[in-house]
Amino acid sequence: MIISIDGYDGTGKTTLAKSLAKKFNFTYLEKPAILMLKEKYLCSYEEAEIILQEIEKKLFSSKDKVKIAKFYCETLVWLKKYSNSRNIILDRGFLTTYAVIGYPETELIFDDCIKQGGFFDGSIYLTANDETRVKRIFERNPTDPDLKRPVKWHENNLEEYATSRHLNYIKINTENLNPNQVLQKAINIVQNFISNFKNNCDRPLE
Repeated sequence: MIISIDGYDGTGKTTLAKSLAKKFNFTYLEKPAILMLKEKYLCSYEEAEIILQEIEKKLFSSKDKVKIAKFYCETLVWLKKYSNSRNIILDRGFLTTYAVIGYPETELIFDDCIKQGGFFDGSIYLTANDETRVKRIFERNPTDPDLKRPVKWHENNLEEYATSRHLNYIKINTENLNPNQVLQKAINIVQNFISNFKNNCDRPLE
């Protein structure tokens, strides 16, 4: 089973993802592309990380939205196949990817990703306004590169798209909540995701 914690930097994704992984004894995972490249090139994690940095540098410098979407969607589909019987809490998944690079010209790529299981078994999408996000990012790391450019949401028609595709996600506005309050809300959501998974899957949740 894979549950993703989605949203932009400063919404509390990583804090929540790690807490949920510990609570439910799931594996916490960030940047599955590194694992994919590690397996593909039979190299170390550190070497795969360098390869990913080079790939991302070329992709984003090209500004080719279709190529960028294809790469990240392929990563999500790979993770679905790789996970097998693993139970994972993923830091950033389908919804985060769509929020950043979901455009009319990339919509078919995302649709195909859904068909191949790249949305996974459920998502919690965290939100907060830009001012709050910038404040949190600064408190976490005053030299964070994200602070050097406008921190602006690019959510396109995310909710409209997710609703039309019947994606299994719940949104939490973390604006006026502390991490523990967010965690308590998320625990109930994950328990429902797990219950639905058990009812619709032959494989028992380990």
